[in-house]
Amino acid sequence: MAKVTVNKYGIIILDGTVDGKRHRLTTGKKSSKRLLDWYERHVDDEFFKLYESKHGIKSKQTMTFEEYGTYILDITKNNRNEFSQREVLQQFNKLCNTFGDMDLSYIKASHIMKWQNECGFAPKTIQNYRGTLNLILKMALYDEIITKNPLEVVKPPTKVHKEVFIFTQDDMKLLIDKSNGQLRNVLMFNFFAGLRGSELIALRWNDIDFNSNTIRIDTRIRDGVEDVTKSKRVRIIDMLPQAKKALKQQRLLTGLKDDYVFVTQYGTPYKTPKVITELLKQLCIDCGIKVGTMHTIRKSCNTLLKQYGMPQDWILDQLGHVEDGVNREYYTGKIKPDMSKIGRVLAELKFG
Repeated sequence: MAKVTVNKYGIIILDGTVDGKRHRLTTGKKSSKRLLDWYERHVDDEFFKLYESKHGIKSKQTMTFEEYGTYILDITKNNRNEFSQREVLQQFNKLCNTFGDMDLSYIKASHIMKWQNECGFAPKTIQNYRGTLNLILKMALYDEIITKNPLEVVKPPTKVHKEVFIFTQDDMKLLIDKSNGQLRNVLMFNFFAGLRGSELIALRWNDIDFNSNTIRIDTRIRDGVEDVTKSKRVRIIDMLPQAKKALKQQRLLTGLKDDYVFVTQYGTPYKTPKVITELLKQLCIDCGIKVGTMHTIRKSCNTLLKQYGMPQDWILDQLGHVEDGVNREYYTGKIKPDMSKIGRVLAELKFG
């Protein structure tokens, strides 16, 4: 880390070390309180600028965002599963379109704010990209390549809170009535189980206990790769009667194979839930209702359970959520209370 000094002639000097050798570089500027304050805030950047200008080379302490980011994402890849590593690398490659050729020490808060404003991503997507950007900049700070992390002073974009779209109970009945075969069983099951799509296609018959009415959720499949659940923990959920009925019907189709519960038309496990989602979308169109996805089914299940007063902690366990904040903000649609109950209470009250 460089420091600011003033020589006996009142000229501002930047004093720092490059590759183990000390250098005292003159700015050529007369000392003043305003200039001293400015150089104190930008001392490292200005020191390396002077060094490069004087020697015509870049110091070994400077690296581009792409060079350093490639190194960091490689040495930290064991902290992520294969799918997450691919996601991070995709984000990094897009970040390099903006920051790739920039020296790490030259990346300012204003650069990051400009990227956030112009990238065109949704606020939630920007949050994900900020995670990758922060990993690289934080490591650069720890490695003393930069003196501060510019991302820390840039606020993430404000999330636009939209009403959560769910299938109504009438929609659920219509979708189940108008479907058949495995799709019908999928819908009836997951409207009352609320599994993630990746968990649904990873479900095996030996995960299901019809005697205790429970289901073990410990695996998900993403792009054909088996992995632990998103929460990285095993959960045992209760099997509601409607879900049990759907599974008993599905057992007539795939139960004899004693492997995956839901399979493709070729009898093989799904690599992603996209095929089921596309069937659902077409079914929605055929039924004349707003198109939803497997994620909509999960949110509809959560809302249904809350609608009928199931315990909050139990719902969180069923869906694999740790806290109710995310559940309430992203997974709960409009709940319509039974107004007749309020009417009965009011009728019993006596006024005057």
